[in-house]
Amino acid sequence: MGEKRRRQIAKDKAIRQLAIQRVEAVWTCLDVLCPDMALEAKKELARKVLDLSRGEEQKPPRIMIAPDQVESMIWPNMQCIHPRCPMVLFTNDIADELNEFFKQEE
Repeated sequence: MGEKRRRQIAKDKAIRQLAIQRVEAVWTCLDVLCPDMALEAKKELARKVLDLSRGEEQKPPRIMIAPDQVESMIWPNMQCIHPRCPMVLFTNDIADELNEFFKQEE
């Protein structure tokens, strides 16, 4: 067996050992933090923690502003000096503009 192959075997063995240690650490933490948790729930939580440890976490879903939310925010703050003002509020357009504005900050 060549030197390169021996180094690869040693590297693979070290990676396996680190993976085993991570899993044991997660199970130990879950046993301490959540002793009464059901096994299936504990497995799911362990899977999520291990995903985080590998950097595989997902970005949280982007919160979008709905047109009815725009209406509830803006209408109370609007004024018109004419008593019979047919003020029109384009809530869909405002919601799209706000969502586009906040998307650019990410």
